[in-house]
Amino acid sequence: MRARLANFLATTAATIAGTFIPLYAHQLGADDVGVGLLAAIASLAVVITNLICGHAADRYGTRAFIVYGLLASAISTLLQIFASDFGSLVFFRVLNGLALGVYPAALISHVQASKERLGRFSAFGSLGWTAGSLLSGAIATYFTIRGTFVAASLLFFVAYLLALRFGVRPPDPNSNEKPASLWEVFVRHRSTFVSVLIRHIGAHMIWAFWPLFLQKLGADYFWIGVTSAINSGTQFLVMYFLTDRGWSTGLLRLGLFLSSVTFVTFALAPNFWWILPTQILLGISWATLYVGGLRAATEGNPNPGAASAIFTSVLNISMVVGPALGAAIVSIGGYYALIYVGAALAFIAFLYRHISLVRARACRASSSLLC
Repeated sequence: MRARLANFLATTAATIAGTFIPLYAHQLGADDVGVGLLAAIASLAVVITNLICGHAADRYGTRAFIVYGLLASAISTLLQIFASDFGSLVFFRVLNGLALGVYPAALISHVQASKERLGRFSAFGSLGWTAGSLLSGAIATYFTIRGTFVAASLLFFVAYLLALRFGVRPPDPNSNEKPASLWEVFVRHRSTFVSVLIRHIGAHMIWAFWPLFLQKLGADYFWIGVTSAINSGTQFLVMYFLTDRGWSTGLLRLGLFLSSVTFVTFALAPNFWWILPTQILLGISWATLYVGGLRAATEGNPNPGAASAIFTSVLNISMVVGPALGAAIVSIGGYYALIYVGAALAFIAFLYRHISLVRARACRASSSLLC
């Protein structure tokens, strides 16, 4: 339960601190291009430390990476209140990104080693996203955007105090076997990582313009927030009660296929009210995809830290690539072209995953050296 609570606190903190970064950057003199570059640079910083620390956690144990990663996140999040211009904000965001990448893979590895349920652990992350989205607006309204960094820092610090009581040990302290390299782990589970990457690039093409699309359908700020709440609330329920019971490979394929179907329903909606029920389907698709993919990559894996690091890095990379591709597509075909391309990518990801599994089963059955 401590790991779930730490995940909830850290996700809430990250959401609170990140929600108004584009507006904060504008206040400090950035243009739209600068805002996009800031998001890309910060995401790459997360990817770098996530891969390094996730791989190292398999060798040295998870405790130090969880504890010091949360503490570094608390400090670096607070430092953002001292940004005086866009250049200094870039520096503090990179520093924060490097800190935010230290603990996630180690925390997932700890959950695996503790035999906790990944679905229920992940559900508390979705709950944190919901809480952070709701709290960030109120905090920014009454205490300015800088107040969100203070609040988020306090939550990270509470998570750090909680992590001190984890008592985490190395997964296998008596083993002298050298952990597999990141490349070896990636190749071993490449169909999981590549399929999630393809789907998530398509998703972030859409999410980059999602509020604008909803406004075009007639939604105001309140109902845009409601759509997010329906999505994240569904994710929590599905992750907590269902995703630990299913076969991980089946969950991942279901999530990929449902993503494609869900994206198509966006384009078919004649007005905003039709979007609301699609958010339930979206929540189901992401819950099954995320937990199914994470379980497929880490369960029975002697290198769970490296596998979870690659998995979360794939998600971060898609946050950089997806909006960039979306900007190019939307300028040519508008929002509906964006949605249909995103749906096509999700279906391609489903086909790739399905064909890879069929081929793997055929190879095992034939024991072919060519496989």
